[in-house]
Amino acid sequence: MKYYYLATYLPELARDDKKLRLRMADLLGDSGYLAPEDRREVDLVLLAGDVLMVERLLAGHPLEVPLSLHGLEYWREQVKAPNDAPEFMAEVIKAASGGDFGPRQVDRLWAGYYDHVLATAKNPLLKTYIAFERDVRNIQAAVRARRQGLNLADHLVGDSDLAALLGRSNAEDFGLAREYPWLEKLLAAKDPSRTRELMERVLWDFFEQNSGADPFAFDAILAYLIKLAMVEKRLALDENAGMELVRQLEEA
Repeated sequence: MKYYYLATYLPELARDDKKLRLRMADLLGDSGYLAPEDRREVDLVLLAGDVLMVERLLAGHPLEVPLSLHGLEYWREQVKAPNDAPEFMAEVIKAASGGDFGPRQVDRLWAGYYDHVLATAKNPLLKTYIAFERDVRNIQAAVRARRQGLNLADHLVGDSDLAALLGRSNAEDFGLAREYPWLEKLLAAKDPSRTRELMERVLWDFFEQNSGADPFAFDAILAYLIKLAMVEKRLALDENAGMELVRQLEEA
């Protein structure tokens, strides 16, 4: 399906935007903007927010995630009785009810999410992106775990070839610098905010290079939505950090 009207309606979006003229809720509140089959693909992206809420609930640190399919209260009820949760989430919730929730269950939860999207998605771009996001997440986790002297295998998601390579490599760059040129900058980044900015740029650039030349195709709309979500998350984090600083200053 072509999205001629929607594509012309969308304002320009830059990775370093400080203010948004349009938010995900504006686009997704009216399902008429997207064909049903395309909305299902977008819902798979939003499901990551639900996975994060379940992870935080099971860890005892509840968090409301606006970019999700359901709200926090919905997941509070599902944690009590996961009748309507996707199977991969229900399995982790049931295991946690027996007191089994730690790093390996977090790994299982997110591995389940990535496997679920890769098995369910119909859109080739979304499949490619999700696999890439999983790999980027694992590379970042491996770098962080090695710095902290932790067992890498306990911090990698899924059973991909890349995860296996990260778990056994002794090379400083895990033998991946040629395939992932940005890895050198990640290894040099010591500040968490710098790391976050770099990872956002890597994921943003993926769409710059892979969303295709047709601005009216669903691939272009999907790329826009995911990039919009990235900016929304960054602005929310910046706002929360600013509010925390104000709170500390008021208490000083």
